[in-house]
Amino acid sequence: MNYRKIRHIVSSISIFVLLFGGLSWLSSCSDIDCPVTNGVRANYVVQGDTLHDTLTISAIRENRTDTILLNKQVNTTKFSLPMSYSGDSDKLRFVFKSKAGVTTIDTVTISKTNISHFESVDCPPVFFHTLTAVSAKGTRISQIEISNPNVDYDGTKEHILISFTNP
Repeated sequence: MNYRKIRHIVSSISIFVLLFGGLSWLSSCSDIDCPVTNGVRANYVVQGDTLHDTLTISAIRENRTDTILLNKQVNTTKFSLPMSYSGDSDKLRFVFKSKAGVTTIDTVTISKTNISHFESVDCPPVFFHTLTAVSAKGTRISQIEISNPNVDYDGTKEHILISFTNP
């Protein structure tokens, strides 16, 4: 083999290795630095007996269509709901439908402080929350209280304890 061919092959391999290594490094930084699989969600834990009715929860949004957050859940003992990034409170509509077809609606209001959380310039914006108060209006939610006020990436925390009455 002549010297030019060897030099050309080595040069081509070096460029390939540099490009492949550089791309691998760039993609790995995004996966490591940004917690794409973790969400900021409030965890609700049902106290007492399991809720046997069908439960649908919607976010009540001012001047916009409500958004369903939990759809037709049955035998509920715990659930997680996302929180809004802005605003000092979130309003939720709890719709209960019994096996007999009777529908009951309660409203839950969660007051909170939003805390911006910076990971990296490559990551989307994230907000953690500190729950300051929670209340319910209606007949099916008998008690609701804050257990752990700090809502962040930790999905094991029990943020809100909730008890239901059976009709």
